[in-house]
Parts: sequence; C-alpha cells; structure tokens
Amino acid sequence: MKHNFIFRGLSLLAFVLLFQSCKEEPLPEPANAYGTGVFVINEGVFQGGTGTVTFINRATLGVQQDVFAQANGRPLGNVGQSMASFGAQGLIVVNNANKVEVVDLKDFKSVGTIEGLALPSEILVPGNSGKAYVTEWVSFSSAGRVSVIDIASRSVIRTITVGEFPNAIALHNNRIYVANSNENTVTEISLNADTVLRTITVGDRPNGFVSQGNSLVVLCGGNPSWTGSETAGSIATITGNQVSIATFPAATFHPTNLTSHPNGNAVLYEVNGAVYSETLPVGANIVPANPVINRGFYHLSLDPTADGLLYGTDARDFASDGWIYRYERNLALKDSLPAGIAPGHIHFR
Repeated sequence: MKHNFIFRGLSLLAFVLLFQSCKEEPLPEPANAYGTGVFVINEGVFQGGTGTVTFINRATLGVQQDVFAQANGRPLGNVGQSMASFGAQGLIVVNNANKVEVVDLKDFKSVGTIEGLALPSEILVPGNSGKAYVTEWVSFSSAGRVSVIDIASRSVIRTITVGEFPNAIALHNNRIYVANSNENTVTEISLNADTVLRTITVGDRPNGFVSQGNSLVVLCGGNPSWTGSETAGSIATITGNQVSIATFPAATFHPTNLTSHPNGNAVLYEVNGAVYSETLPVGANIVPANPVINRGFYHLSLDPTADGLLYGTDARDFASDGWIYRYERNLALKDSLPAGIAPGHIHFR
C-alpha cells in the first residue's frame, strides 16, 4: 500500500490504444484457466472498499475484472496488496484484513485462508521450497517480521523479526532479502534455516530489489521532507560481503519503482514523475538525465516471460478505476488496459 496520492490522468493516446487493443471478457471456463497470465492486484479504496484482482490473458488480451469476487461470491477484502503462486495455487495478501487468501488457479475459487497475520505486505515463494515468506509491518512504530508459511498446511511455521516497515522481499543466491523501509537496513535470511544471517546497512528507506548476476541491487528512496531530516535517495549494490552505495545529486530526489530493464544489463527506476535507466554496475554518483519514459506510475514491473513487456499502473485518483500501460522492449508505448481501483502489485505467471 503506497501513499503517493498524485493524480495522473489518462492520455488521449492511451485512450485510443485501449479501445484498439483490449476487450472485457467473462470468466473463462475452468480448465487451468488461470495457469498462465498476468494478475494485477488492485488495492481498492483505502479503508473504504475492497481489493480486487484483474486477470489479463496474454494471448487474447482479454481482461477480466474482480475475478476473486466473481469466483467466490464475496469480496477479497481490504487492502489488496500482493500475490504469488505455487503450483496450481495462488496466494493473495490482503493487508488490513490481516490474511492471505489461497485460490485454486483452475477456477480462482478459494481453497483456504491463512489468518493471524499482522499488516502483511509482500509475499515471496522461492522455487520449489513449498514455503511462502510474507513481510508484515506488525505496527507503524516498531520492528516488523517475516512469517514463514507452509503452503501445504496453510499454516505459519516460523516468524522472523526484522526491521521497521518491511516491504520488498527478494530471493538472491539462495538467501532472502527484506527491505526495512523505515530504516536504512536490509535483513538477510537463510533460506534453508529461516534465520537471520546479518543486517546490512544501505541508504535510507530501501524500497526495491533487482537481482543481477552475483549482485543484488537495492533502491533506496531517502527520507522525505515531512520527516524533518530529508535525505537523497541512493542505489546500493550488495555483492557478497561488499556493499557500494551510489547517491542521487540532491535531497529532493526520492526514487521508487525499481525494476529490470527489458534489454539486459540495466535497471529502471522512477524519480520526480519520470522513468530513468541506469547501466550496471552503478557508479559512485547518479545524475538522472533524459528520461526513457516521460511520466510516472504507481507501480512498475517487467514481465519475465518471453513477452518481455514493461507494465506500469496508473492509480489515477485512488477512488475510480485505474489503468495499465504496456511498453515494448524499446520502451515505446504498446497499448493500455483497464484495471480496478488503485492497481498496484503485478504477478506474472
């Protein structure tokens, strides 16, 4: 759940592309209907609505809205946060409802609910481990935690204390990394033992990861002005026991939305309402120049399949339906698709 309430309108070009390229479809017939595709988790109206899931069929560009409610006859809950999958099951994190909904991807019907979580945020299912890792804020003023879930029994088997406001989570070199977004630290966890290996100092307010070869790239937003001690964002690179930090040129640069570049050895990030590219490895200083996409997004994510398209969501006013913009490998706008209210996390399958 983000707090970037910036109104971003729908451009005329995207509006035209929308009607040229997509169509609303009814729910598909069960037969592993959701085995492959793109799932957009729409947060819904904060504290006043329910999250929803938008499903996009890559082959037909058919779009189904609110597939959870259609399949189950009840709302997902407030606030839709993130999603992962394991085999034929989908796991959807619902933040304010303190739960994870587990669905059968054959028909998106609920097969169970994991309760007892405390403000869960992001979810990671590493490989064939049979476990899911969920970051939990717990409260807004104390240490957070990671809950380790046994997917088969749908039960929490361990909790791991981390830093304040843990959000982003990533797998890198058989270890799990958690961004403590209200600190300047990343927690490294052993995938095998589910114990903390070390706490790594990075820039202020880490908010995203990209795994690149032997290195883990960490985007840090810096402290915003309302904290009273504004600091510039940075990009940290963790390679084994070495950590290097490259800073942005001024305290007013607060980057977000880190993702891989479609064309290889680079990353994308957003700062001050535009998307920039940074070649890896990152140098000592970062000077954003010549944006590759001259607009901002609520969420930005690269499809890791052969499509290799970049997806950006527009939450508009956070009270009406949002949009999804898709970009080619050369970052030219391809088309736009409708979403639900406050489209955020995207799960590719």
